[in-house]
This record gives sequence, structure tokens and C-alpha cells, in this order.
Amino acid sequence: MRKLELPAGVPPREWGRIHGESFRGEVKALAAIRTYLCTKVGGFRSTADVLAAAAAHLPVLERYHQGLYDELVGIAEGAAVSPEDIVIANHYTDLRDLDPDPRTWQAAPRHDDPRPPGRGQGAGGLGGDGCSVLWSESPTGRILAQTWDMHATAIPYVMMLRVPSSADGATLGVVWPAVVRRALHGTTARAARDAIATSPIGSGHHYFVADREAAFAIEASGTRRKQVFSGGGVYCHTNHCLDGEVAARSMVPPTSTTYDRMSWLEASLARTPISDLGDAWRRLGSDDGWPRSVCTNMATPESPHGAATCGAIAMNLDTGEVWAQQGLIHNVAAERWQL
Repeated sequence: MRKLELPAGVPPREWGRIHGESFRGEVKALAAIRTYLCTKVGGFRSTADVLAAAAAHLPVLERYHQGLYDELVGIAEGAAVSPEDIVIANHYTDLRDLDPDPRTWQAAPRHDDPRPPGRGQGAGGLGGDGCSVLWSESPTGRILAQTWDMHATAIPYVMMLRVPSSADGATLGVVWPAVVRRALHGTTARAARDAIATSPIGSGHHYFVADREAAFAIEASGTRRKQVFSGGGVYCHTNHCLDGEVAARSMVPPTSTTYDRMSWLEASLARTPISDLGDAWRRLGSDDGWPRSVCTNMATPESPHGAATCGAIAMNLDTGEVWAQQGLIHNVAAERWQL
């Protein structure tokens, strides 16, 4: 599994250039795939329309955090593509949910804004894709693990990115990886939770943040944020909302496997508590109930962009162990890091 470790002590734009130059071919290819998918799964009629929507997100990111905006521009420079291409490569699911009519676009509201949601805010997509999350206060430490399910053609572009410690402080929203990165600027789970809760998020997402003392889960639509979990015991989440208010502003496509995966995870956790990282990894790699399983691949030669588990990560917050791998992880060993 490829990894990129960004150097400490350099400006964000230079971080971006290093990233873009290191994976120039991959960045171009993924942007092209996701531009195409926005015209097939999303409602956009042309590449030009997708690029126009991506361009509208750039000033939102610049207002949100100058350093993260500079890093995105640097990636574009290093990869020799436009900043709009980097938005598309990073923000595909939110763009997919966005109404293609520019007259409906507006800056993402505050978390307490009463406006109704835009079209398609929620989980799902090609073949019912969806990620699965596990949290457990196990005998061996606090364990957090997640699969990342997306179009199967994303598998070659999965990598690990290590960012040095930093003290930096469907509507149009911030490119969602920037929300994650800004949350990671905080030094506690509470600080990360608060950063997410007040960020201008564009579409449906579930965020889980934890440290050695606290853990929180936040559900978000383009207009609502709700904390749905606060520490203790075990927790799992798939792609339907647990909070009624957020659920009312979200959509679960009929092809989604979210309820099947949630039922399997809940039953599995009820039978036997998670014991260690290896146990969590095996459960995330389960193919019980294939193809509507936690770990799956619905791609076919006729539908190469079908949903698949594109990677997974599991970590023990107490010991600092991190396990990760790209692609399907059923009976696949993880690569391991120590933080």
C-alpha cells in the first residue's frame, strides 16, 4: 500500500505540490473518472457543468481555511491539473448529490439553518455503496475501525497520507476532506467534534472522532448536525441516519445495503464483544450475506464502477497501532504502522 509522508516545516502550498507531483498520474486519472461519474450518477449533463460546480466550491474553501485552500491549489500545480479537478477528485459524493442547476446553489448554511435540504443529501450511489464503522472499548484498548466503500475503480488510488502535527487554527460546502483535516488540527476529540459541528458541510456524512478519553459520532446533512454517540461501550454505523431530524433531510437509495450491514454488525457485536484489532479487522472483512455484506465488490465487466470495499483502516487509540489496506480486506492481511 502506497503512502506519502509530508515533511514538517513547509508551507501548505508546498505540501500540495509534493502530493501532486508524487501522484500526478493517479490524480489526473481519478479526477477524470469522477468527472465522468458525475455525468452518469449525478445530474450533470456535461464535463463543463461539473467543472462549473467544482469552481463554485473553491471560494467556500478559501473562506473556510486559507492553508487548506493553498494545499489544494498546490496539489493542482504539482499534478498539472486545474484546482477544479482536485475538487472533483476529493468531493465526488457531494457533487453527485448537488442539483446541477446553478440557480439552486448557495453557500452551505450554519448547522442550525432551518432551510430545507437539497436534492439527494444522503448515503448511497452505484450499487448501494456504503462504509461501515466499528467502535469498541475492548480489553486491549479503544478500537476504532472503518471500511471505505466507493466505486470499484477507486481502488488503485487508495493510499495512506501522514500529515505532521499542526497548530493551525447538498448545498455548496467545503470540500469534505478539508473538514476532516481541520478537525485534525485540534488536539482532542472534543475540539474535533466542535470543528465538524460548525463547518459548512455540503451533503450527507457521518463523522466519528475519538481520543484516549472521549469519543463522539456526528451525523450531518447539508443543513443539520446531530451528535448521535458519546463514548462508552460499543457502537456501529453504516449509511442511514440514526437521528430522526437528520434522517428527514437525507435519502437512502433503494439499492443501498446499509440496513443489511447494520443488522449484521449489531448482531455480531451482541454475540461477542470485540477483543482486539485483529478481531475488528476480521469483522470488517466479513462477506456474510454477499453481496450485501460489510466487505463486498459489486463491480462487473459490464459495470466496472459498481460499489466495492476500496479499503479499510483500524486503530487502537491506546497502543497507537494502525492497520490499513486498500481494496477488499476479506482474508487479506493489513499493513501496520505505529503512531
